[in-house]
Amino acid sequence: MVCAALLAAMVSFADETTAGAPLDPKTDALVRQALPLCEGMKLTQTEWSARMPAGMKAFVLRVESPRHACDGQYLAVSHSGGSFYLGSPWPLDGVEGASLEEKLKNFAWTRMQQNYAAVVDRTRTREGLFRVTLTETTERGKIPLEGLIDPDGRIFFMGNFRSAGSDAAKQRLDSLAKMIEAAPARGAEKPQITVVEFSDFQCPSCKFASGYLDSVLAKHGDTVRYVRLDLPLMQAHPWAFAAAVAGRAVYRQKPDLFWDYKKQVYANQDKLSAFTIDDFARAFAQDHDLDMNRYDADVSSAEIRELILKGVGGAFSNEVRSTPTFMVNGVFVDAGEGGKALEKYIDGLLK
Repeated sequence: MVCAALLAAMVSFADETTAGAPLDPKTDALVRQALPLCEGMKLTQTEWSARMPAGMKAFVLRVESPRHACDGQYLAVSHSGGSFYLGSPWPLDGVEGASLEEKLKNFAWTRMQQNYAAVVDRTRTREGLFRVTLTETTERGKIPLEGLIDPDGRIFFMGNFRSAGSDAAKQRLDSLAKMIEAAPARGAEKPQITVVEFSDFQCPSCKFASGYLDSVLAKHGDTVRYVRLDLPLMQAHPWAFAAAVAGRAVYRQKPDLFWDYKKQVYANQDKLSAFTIDDFARAFAQDHDLDMNRYDADVSSAEIRELILKGVGGAFSNEVRSTPTFMVNGVFVDAGEGGKALEKYIDGLLK
């Protein structure tokens, strides 16, 4: 089970009863770079008949696995120039708006009841698209997101196209490097393997998975580094962001204490609420002898809030679709039952 990110507008891609065809080996390899490594994953494609921008072909990708958390449907788009996209784009045909910016804003509000502002750079990419910076305004602050739109305003792609020969894992790591560097981490200082967990303090699935890296670090603490990157799903989880901010305030003063804070939040998850999380976190800080003036200043600081919000935008712009998500050296890996598949994958890399 995962906590789904409520970001992409739901598009009815295909009839669930339609039998899909297998992918050719080259396309199969491209697609798998954008998906978590998952047990027994079967990929099939069905026809996508909607009109696409010039030079593009698309099909609906259906993912099936014994691990139902890996199941899903996406739109796969290839461009004649050799680039590729996988995700859930926004169909903009029929959306009102005198400009591309207005169409994006109107679509987000009418389909998702979310408030976005768009800035469109009208310099064409090699796919003939315009780059878009979307900024979602939330009660916690602004979340920046990246995407692409065709000049005619028919479709918006959240994220980016990738070259067929590019290293998707390295691109993810490079894009998220600043967020990863600032996030709570433990384990090896100069690791062979970096595991990033995108997690939400209010997500029940994240609570269940919160100890998956304990056995890995016990065995490989000298070669593996574990980074916990906050991904609070604020629409569904009203106190997750406040818990993340408090956690960063704890981490700034006593990095090792953060991991005890994490355990305590998950241990009390079913008792916490938007009305109690601030008092709970502050009491934890007091009980562990933090400088409370500094703690209060950090909890109130715009810097920490902006850092977490940028991390949320960076995750969504780099194909993270749910919590918890585990990324090993830039590769998404399904944790498997009890985290065993994740541990096995890491053991295999070290061998």
